[in-house]
Amino acid sequence: MITLKTLAQATTQEVFNQITAHLLKQNEKSMVGLGCAYRSELLGLKCAAGCLISDTEYTKEMDEGESGWDNLIEKELVPSTVHDQLIIGLQYVHDCVPAYQWSMVLKNYADNNNLEWNF
Repeated sequence: MITLKTLAQATTQEVFNQITAHLLKQNEKSMVGLGCAYRSELLGLKCAAGCLISDTEYTKEMDEGESGWDNLIEKELVPSTVHDQLIIGLQYVHDCVPAYQWSMVLKNYADNNNLEWNF
């Protein structure tokens, strides 16, 4: 399992696979109130990027204020890696696309970014 600690060593395909498998299995947005969240404590859900953050790495500060992946990098709450744009793109899918469309959108994302679709 990829975590913040191992993210830099993972391949783009591995990161895509972990996030995609997580989203398709969960099939529900991680929300707190009206906003998306890395962790939804009440239901135990995680967003696309949240599934890369282990329980010991997660802090509530990650879900405060502007919490996009790029903001977490800026706040030095997560490391910057070659996967940043992939994570931001998949975070957008979680946040802005209805869950019933995730499979189709993620497959298109894979096709458009030279990634294998194994789902």
